Amino acid sequence: MKRFNSDDRHRLVELLSYDERRILVMLLTESWATPSAIARKLGMNRQTVWYAIKRLREEGFVGAPMIYVRPDLAGLYYAFFYSESEPKDYTVLKFETLEGHYVFGVPFQTFDELEALSAKYGKPWLVPGLAPKRLTPLQKEALRRLVSNPTISSTDLVEELGLPKTKARSLLAWARRNVNYTYWVNLEKAGIAALAVVSDLPPATTSKFFRCFAAAVGFYAAAFPDLGSASDYAKRVKAADPKARIYVLRRYELRPPPGI
Repeated sequence: MKRFNSDDRHRLVELLSYDERRILVMLLTESWATPSAIARKLGMNRQTVWYAIKRLREEGFVGAPMIYVRPDLAGLYYAFFYSESEPKDYTVLKFETLEGHYVFGVPFQTFDELEALSAKYGKPWLVPGLAPKRLTPLQKEALRRLVSNPTISSTDLVEELGLPKTKARSLLAWARRNVNYTYWVNLEKAGIAALAVVSDLPPATTSKFFRCFAAAVGFYAAAFPDLGSASDYAKRVKAADPKARIYVLRRYELRPPPGI
């Protein structure tokens, strides 16, 4: 019979309860939610949630926030690739799949750059048809401040930019609609199941922590507190859309584009 060693004991200590994994999924998919809001949604005590989040941070299950900003808002085009090679260029999104492949998004300015990327990583997997946009100085500033402080409030914008309250609220709401904000979570250590999905149908889940902003591209990532829930969801997606592609994720990274 195999004896337990120190590594085995360490792994046992790291096991999380189902409620702790549910809290982690909430941090992934509803990152702007407060501990009180998480507690209400999960039907848990607020203090229990607060202490759980504190422990999860201290023990390395959850880390720093990550923000993905639409590259077209930074004056860029962008393309997604699916490749066996880990990208060396600046990526705004990088998913490592269970098979060891990578799904990633790379911003670019010219189609000569896109050709160079294609020569390196293969044919673009998805090229959202989003042309670079022109933003007002206030919109640019709101995005920059949201990236530097994801929990910024409209009251902060009133004080920092001297805006009327209604203008600050609408500006912050606009900025939040155009970003994906989540936390880094150690998926393998925590036992969280995460899926990247490409489907012609809209997501049938609220557990998204990434969504592509190109309306014609049904590309998103979702998280679940256990493998069974993820498997059930994948089956529902495939039943509704047999051509859907689903990848199990090991790691993920979101970053704002250069210039934001």
